[in-house]
Amino acid sequence: MLNFVIRHSKVRNYLNTGLRNIVLLVAKLLVTAACLWWLSRYVDLAAIKQSLSGFSVSVILVCVLLHVGSYIAGAVRWWYLFSYLAGPVRFGQVLPTYYLGVFFNNFLPSAYGGDLARSARLYVSGMSGNALVGSAVMDRLLGLAAVIVIGGVALMFTDVGPFNPLARTVFAGGAGVLMVSVLLFVLPGWGRAMDSRFGRRWPRLSALMTGFLSYRKALRLLLKAFLLSALNQMLVVVVFLLLAREAQLGVSDLLLVTLLMLVFLVASLPVSLGGLGPREGALLALLMPFGVEASAVLAVSIAYLVVLWVSALPGLFMLFIRVNQPAGGRNETTP
Repeated sequence: MLNFVIRHSKVRNYLNTGLRNIVLLVAKLLVTAACLWWLSRYVDLAAIKQSLSGFSVSVILVCVLLHVGSYIAGAVRWWYLFSYLAGPVRFGQVLPTYYLGVFFNNFLPSAYGGDLARSARLYVSGMSGNALVGSAVMDRLLGLAAVIVIGGVALMFTDVGPFNPLARTVFAGGAGVLMVSVLLFVLPGWGRAMDSRFGRRWPRLSALMTGFLSYRKALRLLLKAFLLSALNQMLVVVVFLLLAREAQLGVSDLLLVTLLMLVFLVASLPVSLGGLGPREGALLALLMPFGVEASAVLAVSIAYLVVLWVSALPGLFMLFIRVNQPAGGRNETTP
């Protein structure tokens, strides 16, 4: 009887998880569809085609190379973070799996599916699950921190007109969250207190917190990882700046950088298919009040999608690259 109850409970949990995933997928599809429908109201095919005709193939190729460079910077960042928790790992083992995650992030209905894909691939090869999860969380946090810092600094030197209150609120709020996070990160004792209270009930949360707090001893590493995050974001910004000049948007580079940081924050929300829809919608909504033609913005969006998908497509071939199991096997301990 007990075995039947256990099996029934597992089946019910599995079905509930599957149903929840289906509901989330449908919701993301609806958000993407709604954003694309809103964008379709501004579609002027002739004007967009004319704007796209001004794009140089050489500029598009340069943008693809820059975007690939941003992915490599992100891979190095994650390699640093993961190696600290898991022990020595070759970059050649991390890069294919990271790039596979890039492919999943851009072609699957989740902004975080790539994190799960790369972690699962390395985990089945024998690498530490705690290190994978802890490094992935820190990787994401540093990426968001870079966006907030770059946006906040850019906002200090430019005026974003009607979006000044919004930008100030977002970046000031983000800076406040970062300061509180840093304070909690450096203060001793609270992590152990949380672990003693919730560790037994949520062992996965306990393992995540243990790995996360292990970075306290590696502040220089975190600084390197943050700088790589800033490089990662700025390379993407340069791509947009190049495309904006090709489309002759007519706004200053500093204004565009500030607005792009808001766009990146919107695109990072896991509410659509790889950020498709909200990213383009946010870019259009933020630029139109400055007199930028909708067709020019949509031309930049389409060109960026081409750059994004072409630069992410090599991740598909990473499925066929074998990840070697480390000599020591899986090790769930953290330093």
